[in-house]
Amino acid sequence: MVTAIRAIEPWEFDDMRRAMGLVFGSDPPQGDSRFERVLPFDRTRCVFDNGQIVATSGAFSLTMTVPGAQVPCGGTTAVAVLPTHRRRGLLRQMMRAHLDDVREHGEPIAALWASDSAIYGRFGYGCASICHDIEIEAGQVRWNRLAPDPGPARLVNRAEAFDLAPPLYDRLRAVVPGFFGRTTEWWEDRSLRDSESHREGGTALRYVVVDGQDGIDGFATYRTRPKWDQHGAGRVVLRDLFAVTPEAWSGLWSLVLNQDLIRTTEGGLRPTWDPVFDLVAGTRRVRATRLDALWVRLMDVPLALEARSYSSSIDVVIAVSDPIGDVSGSYRLHAGSEGAECTPTTEGPSVWLDLEDLSSGYMGHARFRELARAGRVTGDPSSITALDAAFSWDPRPWCPEIF
Repeated sequence: MVTAIRAIEPWEFDDMRRAMGLVFGSDPPQGDSRFERVLPFDRTRCVFDNGQIVATSGAFSLTMTVPGAQVPCGGTTAVAVLPTHRRRGLLRQMMRAHLDDVREHGEPIAALWASDSAIYGRFGYGCASICHDIEIEAGQVRWNRLAPDPGPARLVNRAEAFDLAPPLYDRLRAVVPGFFGRTTEWWEDRSLRDSESHREGGTALRYVVVDGQDGIDGFATYRTRPKWDQHGAGRVVLRDLFAVTPEAWSGLWSLVLNQDLIRTTEGGLRPTWDPVFDLVAGTRRVRATRLDALWVRLMDVPLALEARSYSSSIDVVIAVSDPIGDVSGSYRLHAGSEGAECTPTTEGPSVWLDLEDLSSGYMGHARFRELARAGRVTGDPSSITALDAAFSWDPRPWCPEIF
């Protein structure tokens, strides 16, 4: 019998982590406190059955970049229901408690990475960014004749990386939707952590930078996984790679793609606009698998739509259907170069859409016309086209880290 849905106490964290491991197929490493140091216990919402944790969820208090602004965000995480308690409505009850917590914190959006992309649309989350898992055969790499000369890259140690990487990351965070603020603890326990239990047979992380006039212009981390045979010694596994100049992008990619005895370089969570596709001679050399990435839910439609900027002026009334009923209604959005105003209205709408699809376009991954062709967004075609133009953004959203 379910007795409570509540935040855990500090001494219950190991029980929560064990429950998550049963669902995600892993055993928590002994002595690994990296999750404990960054997860606010008061923002967890776990389901208890006779004192045992049978379902888990939590929220990081993030500040996330959206087009033209940075907003508070409830970072939905650690959502799991034990196999012994599936199909009992626990997920819906737990998500209700979680979203109430996000609203109480005044966060206009919630965001997550979905372990199963079929789950979260029914709670109003929409796929707000796309990423690529890429694989490149090292022996086939040649630089495009129009690519800039690679900026010189150099290896640094972890302590140097800890000093150099955050300022560069924050330069990108100022302009790329989907980046979120990383605290000192986050850098230490997540972004730059390199515990042996997470190496999966690979080496320790290598840290690489490309210097600029003011700090560094590029940063990457990778490891190699050896596999000696007649073709080479294994593969480079990229974790992070980001830069702010063409020369830095070129320098980092040149280093990770051109290493002796390496057959393959692979990288996950890459943005759709990653310059590597245009740096190599022959874009098909980069084999890319398209994946959903960041999912977003608008918690307060007027507040969220007024917070961001728009690529063109728009004046439209939209009817929004929220699958859990919280923000269903009609809203007038008027936006231009001076800012945006969004208010509930009784005016007749010209566009009808679900909150999932409005949330999907929020970060700049606008595809309202595509959704209209699929029959998910309906209404006046010119209004749908105007929504597409206004919500689109350059650069397209990229969240470089799963949380």
